[in-house]
Amino acid sequence: MPGQPGSNSDIKVKSGDTVTIHVKNDSKSYHAFGVVTDPTDPSSVVWNSAFGTPDNPMKPGKSGDVTFVAGAPGTYHYICTVPGHAALGMDAKFIVQ
Repeated sequence: MPGQPGSNSDIKVKSGDTVTIHVKNDSKSYHAFGVVTDPTDPSSVVWNSAFGTPDNPMKPGKSGDVTFVAGAPGTYHYICTVPGHAALGMDAKFIVQ
């Protein structure tokens, strides 16, 4: 899962790439993952990239994979989609070239 501000690596892919992200919740809190168009809007998930949801998040210690096809070129974000978590630093760039 994305962590502290500034500690999350940018992910760069090409438009049309099939991308698999392995997510693991190492914390004691509930989390969810998604690539979004707007990091302040957890519902702006694109390309069926969500793993877990704010209503059904990953429990502590759980992990899994999400596979999707990267869409249009641009700068997106990968975040924890639990409301408020991206603002706490669980946010990084997902760049499609």
